[in-house]
Formats: sequence, structure tokens, C-alpha cells
Amino acid sequence: MNTSASASHPFGCAAVLSISLLGGCVAGKTYQKPALDTPPQFIAQSGPFTNAQPGERWWTALMDSQLDALIDTALADNPDLLAAEARVRASRAQLGESESARIPQINADARLSRDRLSRNGENFANLPFPNPKTEFTDYRAGFDASWEIDIAGRTRHSMEAASARLDSTMESRNNARVVLAAEVVNDYISFRIGQHRLKLAQETLDALTQTENLVERQWRAGAVGDIEQRRATAEQQSATANIPPLEAEMNAALYRLAALTGMPAAILTSRLNAIQPIPSLPESVPVGLPSDLLRRRPDVRRAERNLAAASADLGVAIAEQYPRFALIGDIGLESIRSGDFAAAASRYWNLAPQLSVPLFSGGRLKQAVHAGEANRDAALQIYRSAVLQALADTESALIRYSHEKSRAQILSESFRTLEGSLDLARQRYRAGETALTDVLDVQREIYRIADQRVQSAGQAVQYFASLQKSLGGGWSGESR
Repeated sequence: MNTSASASHPFGCAAVLSISLLGGCVAGKTYQKPALDTPPQFIAQSGPFTNAQPGERWWTALMDSQLDALIDTALADNPDLLAAEARVRASRAQLGESESARIPQINADARLSRDRLSRNGENFANLPFPNPKTEFTDYRAGFDASWEIDIAGRTRHSMEAASARLDSTMESRNNARVVLAAEVVNDYISFRIGQHRLKLAQETLDALTQTENLVERQWRAGAVGDIEQRRATAEQQSATANIPPLEAEMNAALYRLAALTGMPAAILTSRLNAIQPIPSLPESVPVGLPSDLLRRRPDVRRAERNLAAASADLGVAIAEQYPRFALIGDIGLESIRSGDFAAAASRYWNLAPQLSVPLFSGGRLKQAVHAGEANRDAALQIYRSAVLQALADTESALIRYSHEKSRAQILSESFRTLEGSLDLARQRYRAGETALTDVLDVQREIYRIADQRVQSAGQAVQYFASLQKSLGGGWSGESR
């Protein structure tokens, strides 16, 4: 239940007294960003990592112009990112709508009406003269205005909530950029890995086919037995079976790239058809400090802005328990004769201060405050969880990247060692100094190591992208 008091000009003393008593009362505390402790340095930060700040366009460190172009295309044309941009515009408009509540609202209206009054109605029951005029035309035009004075801070907290939600929407858009850039790198590298693995598998198949043909001729000549002939054939067939899955994986990565960039798969195929080396990794990787994640990761920033919005919503709920004061009025011209419409006697005006005081709501307002407090507490824990998750993501990414980079180096050394062993085994087999099984064993092992080396080199680049995503790289600040 609300009570309201209104008075025509001049203002009533009760309204003026209410303003003076409540003018300094603003419900709800001013929001302050919570201070969360973070470690001074990442636990896994050793080796190629530095405390310098990561670059915004971190993928340029891979020195691959085709990759740069794909990411630029994705950031410009990705449907999900464009949808996120649209949500930012909608949130910005909602903030403008909230801000409009702090200024007076003015409306203009005009009316032309033809009226007829009942002679038997109460309007004519006690008139002392006969035959009163019952039909007339009414001309009316004017302005009406209203302005709620923000005594308890309800409007201010509403604006703060809308502003924080705009920030949250912008951080969602920024996070979409971070994830998109990392996904493009991941799928691009998957495609390049597929190309190199397919080439390696075809080269291995060619070599095993030559070996199988040689053994077939020797078997027909009686120089080797059935077991050697069948084993050479089985090795060749196994190598043939490895190719279709590799082609499928490569095509799947291509189609994922097409979806991310908004480009037709046919155009991507023509651009990426030529085999290119898997990008080399930089010598050192700037990762900054753990405390930088609170400033750099959009998902953490979004969680903090949601906390600010929840705190402002609580302020609105508290302010609803306080009186509300508004000024309402209108001014204009009205006449039943068009010739007198602009005359001074046709002017009218009304100004009324209005005070609304909540007296009884059945506990609704108090429960709204309790709900606001619970939502704020939940938002605080979500923010804490986002920070902890950011730290965990980064620590894991640091470990995976450094270990995979070391593994790729070891596999490269192993491959170079095996290359010499294969040449030697072939020479000894031709000279009759060793069995065919020795050659096939070395071939199988060198293929396995070469395949692992390609996968590890690509995986290291993908882990580099995951590390950059965990650091929050790939977006830049934008003013409203």
C-alpha cells in the first residue's frame, strides 16, 4: 500500500519537508571491486616464459601470413561474433533507456473532440435556465511533464546496473574474440598437420610398395620365402589403410575453418591446398603476472561486471523501501470556440508534487532485498571461481606448452638418427647381409617417429594458442 500527497502550485509544506529530510538518503552502499589475492608468479613459469605483457595480436608471432589473414577474416565475418556485437548494441541502448529516467519526461498532446451531453443527466439536473447548450466542440493542446527526484538512489542504482550489464556484454564479445582466434589457430594447425601426415603416409606407402614389388620378384625367383612375401604385402596394405582417416581428419579441420571464418570450403581449399610448413614457435613467450589475468581475461572481467550489476540491483531493491517523490504537471490551451483558442483565458496549467510512501507490502519489498543480497553473494562467488579457473587454465597451459615443445625437439633428434639407420639397413639387405624384417622394422619405426614428430610440432603450436587464450589475448579495449 502506498500513500500519496499532491498539491497544486505553490508546493505544500509537507512535500518540502519530506524533500529536506530525505534528500541526503541514498539506499545501498557504493560498489567497490573486491580485492582478490593472486600468487606473485605462475608456478610453472620457467624456461621460455617472461613477465612481459602478451601482445594483442599474439598469432603474428607464428609468422604465418595465411593464418593472419584467416583470423582477420574470422574476426570480421564470424556469425557468432557478429551476434555478440549486436548484443552489445542492444545493451548500449538499454543503458540509454535507463539514463533517460533521471531527466524530466515531457509529452505533447492535442485533441479535437465533438461532445454532446445528456439533458437528463446529472450535469443539467439543477441548472436554473432552460434549454442549455448540450453540443459543442472542444479544442485542446498542451504539454505534460513528470520528473521523479531520485531521493533514495533508485534511479542511480538502476543506471549503475545497466552500465555494468553493458560492460558484461562487451566482455562476452571480447571473450568470443579470444576464443575465436584460438580456435582458428587450432583448426588451421590441424589442417596443416593433416597435410603433412598425409604426405608422409603416401611417401611411406610408396616406399613399402617398392619394397613389396622387390620382394614379390624375389619370391617368384625363389630367393625369399612365403613368410617374407606375405609380410611385405601386409605392410603395404597397412600403409594403404592409414590414408583415408588422415584425409577425413584434414577435411574436417577445413570445414571447421570454413564455419569459423564464414568462407566457403571451396575457397579455403584453393587457398590452403599448397603444403606449408607448420609455423615455428617464438624463442620466448611473454605471459605477464597472475594478477594481470584479472585485467586481461574477458571472462574474469565479465564476472566482475556481473557482480557490480548484482550489487546495483540490491541497491534498487533497498531503495524501493523508501519514499518516492515526483513532480508532475501540465500546461496548455483549451477552448470550445476555435476563435478563442489562443486567448489568455484559454490557458490552463497544473503543477503537483507527489510523494509516495510504502507502508505495507506483505513482506514483498523485504524479500526482494533478501533475494538481491543472495544474488550479489552468488555473483561474488562466481567471480572468485572465474579467477581461480583463470589461474588453473594458465598453469596447465604453461606446463602443456613447455613439455610438448621439449617433446617435439626430442622427436626431431630421434627422426634424424633413424634416417641414417634406414639407409644402412637397405644397403645391407641388398647385399644379403640382413633379413627383410630388419628393413621393414626400421621403416615402420621411422614412419612412427616421423608421424609423431609432425603431430608434436603441430600440438606445440596448438598449446601455444591455448596458452594465449588462457592469458586472455586477442582483444583490445573499446570505448562505449
